[in-house]
Amino acid sequence: MLKVNISTAIFLYLFFNVILVLGYWLFSGYKRKEIVLRSDNDYMWKCHICANVYVDSKDDEFSKCPQCETLLKKNRY
Repeated sequence: MLKVNISTAIFLYLFFNVILVLGYWLFSGYKRKEIVLRSDNDYMWKCHICANVYVDSKDDEFSKCPQCETLLKKNRY
C-alpha cells in the first residue's frame, strides 16, 4: 500500500485539477480560432432597407438579407 500524508494528497488533487482546467482552456481556445470568420469587407453586406449588417460567404452578385429578405446587389458594407 502507498502511504501519502494529507498535504501531499491535497497538493496532488489540486495540481491535477489545475492541469485539467488549463488543458481544457487551451483546447477550447484552439478550437475557437478555427471557427473565426473572415472580416474582409468582401463578404460584409448592409441592407439599405432594415440596416442589418451581415456576412454572406458566397461571392455572388446578389445577396438576400436574412432579416427582411430584401434582395441586394453588390453594394457592400
